[in-house]
Amino acid sequence: MKTRSMYKAERMSLDRLPEPVLETILCCLLTEDAARTSILSREWRYKWTTIPNLEFNLIDMDMHDLHQVLLRRQGPIHELTLSVGSYWRDDYSLFEFNQIILLLLRNHTDTIKKLRLDAWGGLWNELPISVFALHHLTDLSLCGPFVIDLPSMFNGLGSLGRLELSYVEISTQTLRRLLSNCPSLTSLSLYIGYSDDKCTINDLLKCLPVIEHLTISSDGCKCEVIFIHMIYN
Repeated sequence: MKTRSMYKAERMSLDRLPEPVLETILCCLLTEDAARTSILSREWRYKWTTIPNLEFNLIDMDMHDLHQVLLRRQGPIHELTLSVGSYWRDDYSLFEFNQIILLLLRNHTDTIKKLRLDAWGGLWNELPISVFALHHLTDLSLCGPFVIDLPSMFNGLGSLGRLELSYVEISTQTLRRLLSNCPSLTSLSLYIGYSDDKCTINDLLKCLPVIEHLTISSDGCKCEVIFIHMIYN
């Protein structure tokens, strides 16, 4: 049986870990689990508030709780993953999500590079257009079911290098407009749940001048193309 002094020695050994090692450990956890490490010792109380890569599963918490966690952040956010599933059911959920995006725009718009939103198991809902105001994103994954539209004043995502749209409803016109305003896009993964079915691969290539990897899936079929230093005229 461990004695109190043995537990104290273990906590002290954890406290002596280099900061990069601590950050790596915490980034491997769901953020709500990382937050629970605050009870380990006084030194660990606020360490979770500075990890740059956050991952939340809204099965265990709601949007309000998530908003409160983000308000307590003490450092930049580089990556954010939200698994919302069947939680995303009504207009109030969308309103809460918009508040989260507005918080990111206000406090982290220059630092957040990767956003993944996974709503598998939810109902079809319109994706808040505020997502497309995160202009410094380099990696964006939207796994529906989502209905996607763009804001009328959409200025593009100039730094975006990778885009995944999975099980979304988006018109051909909107898709072309989105891709045409992502000039740095080198990787595109596309699974369209519903569309007007008028977009061909050639149409996509005209919008993707520096594409290197293109994957298109639909109804169990998959087409994967890898381009090496492709120049499309």
